[in-house]
Amino acid sequence: MPNLNKSLLDFCFDSLNSSKALDGWKKLYVGVDLGTTNIVVVVLNERGIPIATSMTSSAETIRDGVVVDYWRAIQEVKNNIQVICSKLDISFDEFSAFAVGAAAYPPGVHPKTAQVCANVVEAIGIPCMGLYEEPVAAANAIDLRDGVLVDIGGGTTGIAVLEGGELVYSADEPTGGTHMTLVISGRLGIPFEEAEMMKRDRSKHRSLKPMLIPVLEKMATIVKKHLSKISWHFNAPIFLVGGGADIEGAEGIFTSVIGYPVKLAKHCLLVTPLGIALTLWREQEKQGRKEIASAG
Repeated sequence: MPNLNKSLLDFCFDSLNSSKALDGWKKLYVGVDLGTTNIVVVVLNERGIPIATSMTSSAETIRDGVVVDYWRAIQEVKNNIQVICSKLDISFDEFSAFAVGAAAYPPGVHPKTAQVCANVVEAIGIPCMGLYEEPVAAANAIDLRDGVLVDIGGGTTGIAVLEGGELVYSADEPTGGTHMTLVISGRLGIPFEEAEMMKRDRSKHRSLKPMLIPVLEKMATIVKKHLSKISWHFNAPIFLVGGGADIEGAEGIFTSVIGYPVKLAKHCLLVTPLGIALTLWREQEKQGRKEIASAG
């Protein structure tokens, strides 16, 4: 039995690093996050608890949140599912028999482009029962109904404003974690892959900070312009999420530029994939209660 005093994001982080499922299960709710840098799969049980998580590199499969290599994306998701099956100690066929899935897409993309994300889930043999805008899913993971989400992904930075749980404004700008990696690579004269590994190593952040400050300030300035554009009154929280946000001191730089407190979400890389799975679980549970009520 897991420690229910932990947050769902803590469970998600623990399940990523565990070789076994964190809890028992009867049903499986699968959230698939097709990111520019990473593909992350989070699995919840029927109680809504993250029990297994896996992550692999996108490796040019996804660009700016859009699937550009469909078959490779399917294979990477399968690779993640195989890891999860090992944690659950079941076969892929058994997993498929108990699982339903969901995916998400960046704000502003064409509906047909968004549908490709659902098609990837369906192609691995799991019914895709949900397709969500990434900010809405991420907001569910941190219980944000009113506020701003700044999602720094690999290829883009997304800005989403929510009111009463509804997305009222969104934008996606072409700057993200990959831009930071390119800056490190260029300044230090090292290969992109080496620069990416340095960026992910928090022990290196202090030495990297001087070269990353201008990139983060540019991102923060973009966010400030969008919020000014819609006359946002700064009366609700602003959260940083996404793998690109996990840079030491990022929230301080954003706070300084925007002029309003900005918080870094815990386990920020896992916020969106957890949110996808959690939104699916909540919808399926709600549907199940309706069916029971109708039958009664």
